[in-house]
Amino acid sequence: MQPLHFKVPRLKEETIRVECWDLDNFFEPIHYHEEFQISLIREGEGSLFVAESVIPFKKGEIYLFGKNLPHVFRNKNFAFAGSGHHKARAVSVFFNQDVLKNSLCDIPEAYAIQRLIDFSVYGVKVSDSKQAEISRKLAVLPDKNSFERFLGLLDILECISKDNNLHFISSLGIPLHSVQENLPKINLVFDYVRKNFSEKISLKQVAALVNMSPTAFCRYFKYKSQKTFSRFLIEVRIANACRLLYQDDFNTSECCYSSGYNNLSNFHKHFKSVTGMTPLEYRNNILKQSN
Repeated sequence: MQPLHFKVPRLKEETIRVECWDLDNFFEPIHYHEEFQISLIREGEGSLFVAESVIPFKKGEIYLFGKNLPHVFRNKNFAFAGSGHHKARAVSVFFNQDVLKNSLCDIPEAYAIQRLIDFSVYGVKVSDSKQAEISRKLAVLPDKNSFERFLGLLDILECISKDNNLHFISSLGIPLHSVQENLPKINLVFDYVRKNFSEKISLKQVAALVNMSPTAFCRYFKYKSQKTFSRFLIEVRIANACRLLYQDDFNTSECCYSSGYNNLSNFHKHFKSVTGMTPLEYRNNILKQSN
């Protein structure tokens, strides 16, 4: 199931494009585009597919998608065109992340924004505690002129970069060169986990990999990735299980044991905590999407 390359219809004189969607359904195929995307869901709920991961989404939530990251919002209650029941309302902002990063590269105060853009290759969900503040800023962005939009975007990104509880949606399949080159230790950990997630991995073992004590490593990893190492490992393993569930010849047990679990109960618990659904429900969603 190949994602569709989508071209955002941005005018030549536009650095930032703001779109207000009031539709029956969100743009349907799994797709990707060169532009960075920020979306505020104003109406609608369902499943959000990002790379090989899936999570539930609902009204009021805010998401970030980095350059060329496959994604799609899929409505829970599909509305037929022309029904008049619009269940897909959102404000979405698109911009060229490379242009923005280059313009900020010599500004030390903008480091947090650049770091946020780097980690958007995973797909990012803003925490509940920050949603109201950022929603207000996004809601007024369509009414601003072009330069005010640029300043407004910087303000929004700066606010999001201060969110200490960002959720990274996808943990697998992201090329290492997408992560900042000045984070060699975190790169080393990411690389090691991706290669060995199907084996037993201990905190002590990974901490030794970067010459840290387990306690220091836990603090370092949480600071750099905004999540605990155990949560990251769970998400990598569940992302692999999601990939296997795309393939009809893998059953739930095979997905469990091939993803580093030796206990079906733990696998089901972690799968639901990451995706919001059971492995069977996830597979049914994939089949529905294929149809």
